[in-house]
Amino acid sequence: MEKKAVVLSGGGSRGAYQVGVWKALRKLHYRYKIVTGTSVGALNGTLMVQNDYFKCLKLWKNIAFDQLFIEKFPKNVNGIIGKTKVYRKYAFSFIKSGGINTSRFEELIYKLYNPFRFFYSNVDFGVVTYNVTSRKAIEITKNEMTESEVPLYIIASASPYPAFPMKKIAGENYVDGGYSDYIPIDLAIKMGATEIVAVDLNAVGKKRKVDTSGIDIKIISSKNQIASFLVFDKNLSRKAIKYGYNDTMKAFGKLEGNLFTFYLNELSNEYRKNSEKIKEALEKRLLPIEHSLLEQLLRLSVFHRLLEDKTGEKRKKFFDDIIELIGKSLKVDDTKIYHVKDFLKESLRNLSNVDVLNIKIIEEKIKIKKVRSLFGTSTIMRYLYDKIKTIPKNKKQRNDYSRCAILFPKEFIAVVYLIILNEEYEIIQLF
Repeated sequence: MEKKAVVLSGGGSRGAYQVGVWKALRKLHYRYKIVTGTSVGALNGTLMVQNDYFKCLKLWKNIAFDQLFIEKFPKNVNGIIGKTKVYRKYAFSFIKSGGINTSRFEELIYKLYNPFRFFYSNVDFGVVTYNVTSRKAIEITKNEMTESEVPLYIIASASPYPAFPMKKIAGENYVDGGYSDYIPIDLAIKMGATEIVAVDLNAVGKKRKVDTSGIDIKIISSKNQIASFLVFDKNLSRKAIKYGYNDTMKAFGKLEGNLFTFYLNELSNEYRKNSEKIKEALEKRLLPIEHSLLEQLLRLSVFHRLLEDKTGEKRKKFFDDIIELIGKSLKVDDTKIYHVKDFLKESLRNLSNVDVLNIKIIEEKIKIKKVRSLFGTSTIMRYLYDKIKTIPKNKKQRNDYSRCAILFPKEFIAVVYLIILNEEYEIIQLF
């Protein structure tokens, strides 16, 4: 008999991502019969068993340190300095009192837990924790727990010692399930799962080797940067929810993309529309050139793929990579779902806002091949845009273009593409 399962890994504040996955599974009408979870996955898993989606969504959209802890945390958690202050707070709390005060966190667990909805749900549940006293991994399922034990095991599973103190149950000490199995796929299989959606938050912890032969399994994990696992901030959390939704829809073939998300078939259609134009624009800017420069160019696989590929398969993969490079370099919002045209328009607008630095400084750094040490990719792309906007009129200009292509191969191709697009859409005037 088919049994669908959702497996939720540990990952602290990254748990917001799992809510986005759940949102997508609801839209896809994915009818799971088993949920297993470790750490924050145990908390979210409990709400999935209870079918308390909106309660879970509200929690994560508004998450903050003061919801979870009595201690005061820094308000600014952005960047390395902000994160360092947060981790110092956890460290000082451990030194002073054996860990952060989790009384408010435990109150929240009891508030979210609904024993009636939990035990009368037709969804089975399993949680992983680690018994420090007996030095044993603990896997416990819904039918093995009493009504009063459920919140205790959730708290135990979500107690990342030493940041959190150990949780005492019946006189024995328990810690985070990540010490045993941070993504409990094995437990789901033991419980009878034949099809699994596993949400991996890339947490620190032990990952068991599991035999998944005969199991239809999808691993969903964020390629985008989500919050550090002990930083609880609603803005970071809301972004993670969007990432979780987008990645799940991509995993089920309803959306496409990698770091950025597009409606289905948008990338293929854009490739068919502009790939030949890019190839022609590159040829006009780079060929013919001095033999020595041509040899250097062809050693770069990116140009070989574009200029020599006869089937177009390698070019299609590279085209998708260039789209990602443009978005990442020009800081396009990576939480949105895009039509390619809108994505590229936003890219061009962002390119127009890049500061133009002294050209002589850039030229000097290019000569000694150290430009990347001073300028970000967006600055390089803006420089290239201004440099290669026109077709070269003479041999010297063409050789200058070729040297730029050798130094910045992917950025060069991306900029050629942006030049073509700006001619088509007439969005901005850079000059």
